[in-house]
Amino acid sequence: MKNIKLIYCNGCSHSAGGGLELITTLSDNKTFVRDYYKNTYNVWWDTQEEVTYSHRLANIIGCDVVNDSASGGGTGRSIRMAYDFVKKNWKQKDELFLILELPSLARLDLFSKKLNDYIICNVLYNSHDYNDETYNHLFATRKYSTEESYIDFTKIGANNLKVYIENFHSRKAEFKKIIRELDTFLSFLKFNNIKFIFFEGEFNIGIDSIFKKNNMLKLKVENKIYTDFHQFSVDTKSTIAEDTNLLTMDLHPGYFAHIKFAELLDGYIKEKYDTF
Repeated sequence: MKNIKLIYCNGCSHSAGGGLELITTLSDNKTFVRDYYKNTYNVWWDTQEEVTYSHRLANIIGCDVVNDSASGGGTGRSIRMAYDFVKKNWKQKDELFLILELPSLARLDLFSKKLNDYIICNVLYNSHDYNDETYNHLFATRKYSTEESYIDFTKIGANNLKVYIENFHSRKAEFKKIIRELDTFLSFLKFNNIKFIFFEGEFNIGIDSIFKKNNMLKLKVENKIYTDFHQFSVDTKSTIAEDTNLLTMDLHPGYFAHIKFAELLDGYIKEKYDTF
């Protein structure tokens, strides 16, 4: 993989090292998760980013990495930011490798005119049935892993967001729109010979892209094929919950899950690189 000089990654908390933030505590609300890992496994990290599989993979390959993943992020955000990154780094396009996690389609990528910045509107539906439009909660995120993670809608001029969601948003329509955006962006990458893989995120199983055959992750571990990182960490019992002996019920991938996933990705990319 001598052509890979820069990895770009985007996704949600699973790709961002969610649950391994420096300020995150166990269920007792006083023991830091990072301290538990230090005392139990003698491992340590100075930044959340360095524990992620994308940074681990870059270290294995010996290249640079940019990880724009964020807790609460959705597929629309991943596509938008990845496109902007490719255009900004166009002179280096032949040395890029993109890893895109495609999280829940209920995480909307919206622009706030008041903030002059993007926010994510998370819609929590009452069921996983795409015919069911009823929801029980809305919240917006912009800054992550801080005390201001959840923004009061009234503070960003979004008083009528509830009206918008109830009248101008459809789960099925959103799904179709995201697939159009995804396939358009991936076609753009293919046309310009830019290498990439993508995988499914939580609550987004079965995403229907024309690029599934060659470019969607199909990682074989023993007798099972994995198309997402979260399920891999659950099945291999390497979530934060299990790493901490259930002192927290956080099911985000744990410290060692990121390491193992990076090692498996390295082998997978080496084997499949010419077909991407």
